[in-house]
Amino acid sequence: MKKLVLVIALLLVIPVMLVGCSESASAGVKSSINGFVAAYNAEDYDKCTDYLLGITDATEDTVKATLKLAREFGGEVEVTSIEDIDANGDSATAKVTVKVQGQTQTNTASFTKVDGKWKFDLGDLLSAG
Repeated sequence: MKKLVLVIALLLVIPVMLVGCSESASAGVKSSINGFVAAYNAEDYDKCTDYLLGITDATEDTVKATLKLAREFGGEVEVTSIEDIDANGDSATAKVTVKVQGQTQTNTASFTKVDGKWKFDLGDLLSAG
């Protein structure tokens, strides 16, 4: 009888724990998107690179220069929605809608969790542009 109660308790607790992890991943992905955009709009390209996966010493200056050029020509970015966040382990995707120069664009962004922080996949970010 005690085993049955334990099994039932575990069956009730595990889904709650999984939902909590999913909500945590969603919050982390949203935080990374908003953090990147805030840094970009503030022209803090050093901070922008904190949100990007795949930055190396060899590519960092080029990435910063590209972000600066994009910001100069495109202006500020406004995130209008973040939807369909799908996290699986240390990988996630999210459908992100932004407004730039009055135009709305929606892309699916890929993320990888590194040291507890969700980072944009630089390759996907560059190919989406």
